[in-house]
Amino acid sequence: MNKKTFHWQQHPASRLTTIILTIILVTVASIVLLLTILNGITNSYVTRDTNTQQQYCNQLSDTLFTMYETGASSEEVVEYLSTHVPVSGGSWTFLIQNEQVIFAKNLSTTQSLTTLKDRASFFENLKAQNGILTTTDFNVGADTYTVGMITDRSQFLSTGSITTYEVYIILLFAVLLLLAIGAVTALSGAWTKTERLLTQTQKELLERNQEFERLENTAKPDGEDTSITIHHSGKSNRYKQYKFKFYLNARHAIYINGVLGAMHPHTWEITLHVIKMQQNFIQFTDLEKKIEAFMDQYQDKDLNECPPFDIINPTLENCCDYFKEQLSTILNEEGWLFLMMEMSETPSRSYVISMIEDD
Repeated sequence: MNKKTFHWQQHPASRLTTIILTIILVTVASIVLLLTILNGITNSYVTRDTNTQQQYCNQLSDTLFTMYETGASSEEVVEYLSTHVPVSGGSWTFLIQNEQVIFAKNLSTTQSLTTLKDRASFFENLKAQNGILTTTDFNVGADTYTVGMITDRSQFLSTGSITTYEVYIILLFAVLLLLAIGAVTALSGAWTKTERLLTQTQKELLERNQEFERLENTAKPDGEDTSITIHHSGKSNRYKQYKFKFYLNARHAIYINGVLGAMHPHTWEITLHVIKMQQNFIQFTDLEKKIEAFMDQYQDKDLNECPPFDIINPTLENCCDYFKEQLSTILNEEGWLFLMMEMSETPSRSYVISMIEDD
């Protein structure tokens, strides 16, 4: 993972904001989903009970039609309704003849109300009761009758079905709560792992840089020089000296005082000065192919993501030191001897490692 992607996660305010937004989004989604499911369940219960109530109205209408057809008077029909039609706290029945309400037994009384209201105002009153209304019409001679039944909506949801209804709610909220906890836990775990990796990487980088600085500043005992130095007078014909140039397109970001700078690209120029024992013919392409193969693993890459620069600050100097060690091995395998290496990230600035001392 690119270290620059860690930057925003290091700020507690950004992290807290992200967690809060995640919880809000999960909560809103949960409420919307809950309301959608509950609305569907409610409509299913209401539709089922409305159909049952309509069937009852149809049966009652058939009974009253038969009574009128056999000569029963309105008083006898009202008496039948008063004594045979059940009434509960939230459900009652009415009968309208033409435009006049001749029977209504509501939730507040068990008395037959023979003179309540006219048809229009009666139905207007029913609309304000938030009930489920079903009606059936039938005709007897010139008269039109309307048998109706109204049940409070809440009573439809207070039957045995409410047990399943409540279970759905509990299960839904439990699942959504677990999902929300899981999401927040996963996010927190990812941030913690990221911070731990970043801290470890920065610690290793600091330790390596400090070790590198100590080695550079350590004085050699008694003037002893442990490096390999080639003394060159410019007069020897035993060796032929050559110069190779290679180009590397790569990006890097530098740590300065523990702070990672911006990622930016360079066309790095790498110049190798080498010598080889004099021969009749030298196969340059063999060496060039091996060095280019080595360079390919860094070509068009972020150096910060490529070992060893994932834990070593990829400065010009560190890059040159590392490449020098790797390229020296390749040179030695091919029978070449390393003299000097120049590495530049701009045309005007180069870092040089040399094994030559002029006599």
